Amino acid sequence: MKFINLTRANEIGANSYLLDFGTDGCLLLDAGMHPRLEGEEATPNLKLLAGYPLQAVLLSHAHHDHIGALPLVLRLQPEAKVFATEATAHIAEALLHNSVEVMLKQRAARNITSYPLYTHREVDQCLQRFEICQPGKEWSLDGLPHPRQESLTFRYHPAGHVLGAVGIEIHHRGRSIFYTGDVSFQDQTLMPQASFPTRAMDVLIVETTRGSQTMPNGATRESELERLAVSIEATFARGGSVLIPVFALGKTQELLAALYFLRKEQRIRRCPIVISGLGKSLSSIYDRLARRSFRLHPGLRLLADIEPQIMDPRKPVEFPPKNRPKIYLISSGMLTENTPSYLVARRLLAREEHSIYFVGYTDPDSPAGRLLATPRGSSVVLHEEAGEEPVLCEVNRFDLTAHAQREDLLHFILCCRPRICVLVHGDPPSLEWFAHQLGTLCPGMKVVIPPPGEPVEL
Repeated sequence: MKFINLTRANEIGANSYLLDFGTDGCLLLDAGMHPRLEGEEATPNLKLLAGYPLQAVLLSHAHHDHIGALPLVLRLQPEAKVFATEATAHIAEALLHNSVEVMLKQRAARNITSYPLYTHREVDQCLQRFEICQPGKEWSLDGLPHPRQESLTFRYHPAGHVLGAVGIEIHHRGRSIFYTGDVSFQDQTLMPQASFPTRAMDVLIVETTRGSQTMPNGATRESELERLAVSIEATFARGGSVLIPVFALGKTQELLAALYFLRKEQRIRRCPIVISGLGKSLSSIYDRLARRSFRLHPGLRLLADIEPQIMDPRKPVEFPPKNRPKIYLISSGMLTENTPSYLVARRLLAREEHSIYFVGYTDPDSPAGRLLATPRGSSVVLHEEAGEEPVLCEVNRFDLTAHAQREDLLHFILCCRPRICVLVHGDPPSLEWFAHQLGTLCPGMKVVIPPPGEPVEL
């Protein structure tokens, strides 16, 4: 098998990986878009697909950094099928159409003439090529369950990351290859932990997002939720409101549910919770598929039971009055310029009573990363055109990650004892941590950090 890393750098970006099985076919694992870059630089290096006719694209889940370039791939590969879970297919429809709208706005605001990279029509055409696959069953590349005498088959396993997320097990002529995608080995509020096989594997392709960080000693998800509840109440007590920048997919729904239970247990007071329109659309999918997918609390209806307010993008951002505190649970999670969270953050920064709390991954070079690195009382530049702005509000981080803790991921690798372990989806320090640990603990295991664009024989 030949493996080609289509990302343009070893980092958390435009995730996409080519598997070439020679005469038995070619597969693509994910087709993402880099969350911070623009234009062609935000896409995987799709020129590398030349000469590799794809039979299928296997999607692990629907976050933008795993599906955002899918229409571009299918433009180049008109014969390829797309395989996904039911939830991933529904979420992909909403997110890819939203991506077109975002690119259209960026074209108008920044004069990015290459945008949009694809159109609504291409998204619709892309969606017509989806084949829905249930986890746990063996599938052929023709989309048939329980195939017999096929040289290349695959099976999905729940990954626990977001709704519909899976790890992908591939069988090729007696060999086993497993791709984790993004995975969580601990229960979240809505998503149960991953259910992955731990038998011996030939090749394991594994995410390494949290390789350079770990939970503080003694900290747990529950203790982080308690710390968040206490901090929210302290903000309300001083007459402030709380902004929690989130990704529209996953974090919005997890935090809605977490706040619902904190409120039900009287650990925080009842107050308006504001979400974005995209957050609402994706939450409705979580509700609609609650009993048809792997989800905890399937009876909880995020929209009907929690009744969040929806931010209207056509209206100016409301500055919260002191006598009516709110929780703004809005995207983007990294305070990307001109997103709802960015606009609200700029209204809260210079007011001591308010708070901005981060609960998930933040790129150090993003506005969120810069804000987290800025001491209270200093100034931050969220965007060059805005210039320096004072940081007088409270800024804090709470570790409510949807990614596996590095110790849990290392334990999984050691259980599988693959002949070859391929490290992906991490910045250099994360990749190096895993490589060092595996080199020490498993000296007979071949550990590969695949150079972008270079074929690796596995």
